[in-house]
Amino acid sequence: MENANEPLLAAVHSIHGFIKRTAERSDTGCCWETIDYGNKPHRDPGIFNGVGGISFFLVDSFPHTADAESLVLAQGAIDWCAAFSGKHFKRGLHLGKTGAALAALHKANTLGEAATPTFSLANAATIISEPPGPMTDLLGGEASNGFFLLKLWARTRDEAHLAGAERCADWLDRNVVRDERGTHCPVDPGGTTGFPPRLFLGAGHGISGIAHFLVLLAEATGKDRWAAFARELLDTLARYSRPAHGGLNWPVFIGAEDLPRCQWSHGAAGIGLTYFTASRVLREPRYLDMALMAAEATYGYGDFRSNYTMCTGLAGGGGLLLEAYVATGDLRWKARANEFALLCIAYRESTPSGDAWPTDAKGLYSADFGYGAAGVGHFLLRLISDGRLPMPVM
Repeated sequence: MENANEPLLAAVHSIHGFIKRTAERSDTGCCWETIDYGNKPHRDPGIFNGVGGISFFLVDSFPHTADAESLVLAQGAIDWCAAFSGKHFKRGLHLGKTGAALAALHKANTLGEAATPTFSLANAATIISEPPGPMTDLLGGEASNGFFLLKLWARTRDEAHLAGAERCADWLDRNVVRDERGTHCPVDPGGTTGFPPRLFLGAGHGISGIAHFLVLLAEATGKDRWAAFARELLDTLARYSRPAHGGLNWPVFIGAEDLPRCQWSHGAAGIGLTYFTASRVLREPRYLDMALMAAEATYGYGDFRSNYTMCTGLAGGGGLLLEAYVATGDLRWKARANEFALLCIAYRESTPSGDAWPTDAKGLYSADFGYGAAGVGHFLLRLISDGRLPMPVM
C-alpha cells in the first residue's frame, strides 16, 4: 500500500504547510484565525472550530514531516488555549477548554513526556469541583467531560478522575427519561440554555455520544451498571434506525422520519463509531452488525454535503469506514476509506500564498480540527497507519 499512500502523504505535508504558514505567534503561544459555525472569522480555544484540536494533527504528523517546529506549534496552540481569557466555556470537549486540555494530554502521552500537563490536571479539577450539567452531550456536556476524565485517569490512575467520570454518568442517569420512546434525553434537560428540546440521536448532540462514553466507562470500571445503561441507549438507537443505501441511517432526532444527514455529528457516520466501540467492549455480535450497516449507509451517501470535514463531511465518514476495516480486516472497507480520502484531497485549493484548505464555504479556509484542515489531516494519518493511530476524540 506504499504507492497508495503517496497522495495521502502529499496531502498531509500540504496541510502541515498550510497550518504552519497561517500560525499567529504571540507571547501566550500560537493561535489561528478559524471560521465559526456562522462562517465568521474568530480566535477560539475549542476543538470544534477553534485552535484546541490543531495540535492533535501537529503531534501525530511529526513522524512524517520530521519538522521540529510542528511540536513547537503544537505546544504553542495548547499554551494559547490555556491562557485564553475571552468568552469561552471552561468545560466541554469540543466547545470548551476541555478539548485543549485533552490535546495537552495527547501530546504528553504520544511524546512520552514524564509529567502530566498542569493544564490537563487543572481542567479536570474544574470539572470535578463544579456542579455537573446542564448539558448532556458529547460535544460539550457531561458525556464529554466524563470522556476527558477517563482519558486522564488512564494516565494518572488517580481514583478522583475515575470517580469524576462516574459522577458525570450518574448525573446523566438521573436526567434521562425512560418511556414508550425508549431511553433518551434532550441536550439541556433543565431547559436553562435555550437549546432545542428535541431528542437527538447522533454522536455530537445525541444519545449515541452518551452511549459511547458509557461503554468506555463500563470498560474502565468493570461495572454492570454502566454497561446496562449503555445497552438501554443502544437499544433505543436500534429502534430508530432506518434502511438507507443498503445499510442503516438515523433521523436527526426522535419523531423525525427523513434522513437528511449522514455525518459524524448526526447520522450513521457517528452512530456507527459508537456501535463499533460497543462491539469491542461488550462483545455482542448485534452491535458489530449495526456498526457495519451504518458503515454501508455512510459509503452509499458519499460526499452528500459537498463537505470534506471531520464533523459534517467525508473525513468523519471515512473514519467510520476505516473502523470497519479495523474491526473486520476486510480490505474492501479500507479501499472505501481510501476513496473518501481521495475525495477529501480534491478539496485542496491553490492560492498565491500556497495550498489552502477550506471549510464548507467557498473562499473560507481554516486550520481547525472539527471544521477544517487539521481533522481531515488526522483522518489521512489514521488511514496511512492502517488504522493503528487512534481517534483522539472518540
